Amino acid sequence: MKKKNNEAAPAADQGLFGALLPPAPAKKSGLLSFSYSKMSLYEECPLKYKFKYIDKIKEEPKFYFAFGNSIHTALEFLYSVKAPPFPSLEETLDAFRRDWNAKSYLEKGYRTQQRSDQDYEKGAAMLKAYYEHNQARFKPPFLVEYSTDVEVDGLLVRTISDRIEHLGAGEIAIIDYKTGKDVKRQPLQLYMYQKINEMDPRLKEKLAETYGLRVSAVKVRQLLYYHVPTLKEYPFPRADDKEIGSFWDRVLGVAESIKGLKFDPTPADQACSWCDFKSLCPAFFGGHPHPAGQPSASTENIEALVDRYGQLKEKMADLQAQLDKVAESIAGSARDGAEYDGSQYTAQVKKSSKWEFRDREAVITVLNKFNLYQKALSLTLTGITNVLESDDLPDEARKKLLEQAVKRTATEIKVAKKEGLI
Repeated sequence: MKKKNNEAAPAADQGLFGALLPPAPAKKSGLLSFSYSKMSLYEECPLKYKFKYIDKIKEEPKFYFAFGNSIHTALEFLYSVKAPPFPSLEETLDAFRRDWNAKSYLEKGYRTQQRSDQDYEKGAAMLKAYYEHNQARFKPPFLVEYSTDVEVDGLLVRTISDRIEHLGAGEIAIIDYKTGKDVKRQPLQLYMYQKINEMDPRLKEKLAETYGLRVSAVKVRQLLYYHVPTLKEYPFPRADDKEIGSFWDRVLGVAESIKGLKFDPTPADQACSWCDFKSLCPAFFGGHPHPAGQPSASTENIEALVDRYGQLKEKMADLQAQLDKVAESIAGSARDGAEYDGSQYTAQVKKSSKWEFRDREAVITVLNKFNLYQKALSLTLTGITNVLESDDLPDEARKKLLEQAVKRTATEIKVAKKEGLI
């Protein structure tokens, strides 16, 4: 829930059952820097993502972020011990006070000193209640504020786990603190933690360093949201392969759109009214997040909205079908590496081979039969391809995988509008 990285970069890769990711402008690492917060922001509004992470336009400070960060800092201080005793309540509150006072009320995003002082008192009371409620079960955690970056599918994915507990035999529980409203939460953020932490080789090293325990793999047994204001715990069991696979397809879809430079705005009354970038947004006119002359969604009845949504989806599907058909025609006629010059646009064409695997369950069956699942890294296309093309793969396993595989030619078309044309 703390600081996340910015940046955007490329790498043509994809999920096992997804479409080939188009490249984006190269960065030093050749990877797209990614996180759950970046994914959430892109899904909220692609243009807002661009303003923040590509254009790096500074946002106004948000008081609720400042509040949450200071609570996190105090809890990090509380749990950053290798062995008892734990810091006292007074020491914990002092850590909160020091972090709170490190910035002025304006730097934290408050409009008045009084409102800042009120939230300070609220935070101190919240921490006091947390301390008294949990004091009897304090124990040194495995890790606190654990940050890691893992390379997977052309992404450099960062997660920051507020607290990780070791449950024994290499199994862990991940705890994520929440300080906002007590709302019904979905486990998607926790899915990201599960996938990335189980792929992180450093966790195995840290288990050995901390407990002298050597394991072949780290497994997440439980994921937990802890709502600090109400002391409520919202546990989720370990997600199964289907849940993680579905979530990861969604991740790769967002990454594909980012790499494809798809940054169209998605106007919405409430979100736009709070957006720091509305003065720059072409979809925000006259204080309203919709084009002039188009009725606001709030003034239309639900039946009209349903019809309009369906009509727009039909148009999108039709346009995508046309785009796919033209791309297929270009791929059939173009030479690999060639550049073509139209009257309005230029295009560069690059071709490459790729594997496709249509039947997920059949692939899982083959991998499990030959003990290859872990080597495939949770069913990403990169993992399966590496297994399929490895020299030490048993012939029978290769044969079974090839029965589920189709090798195709992927065509990447990079198009640019000619200068001087509007």
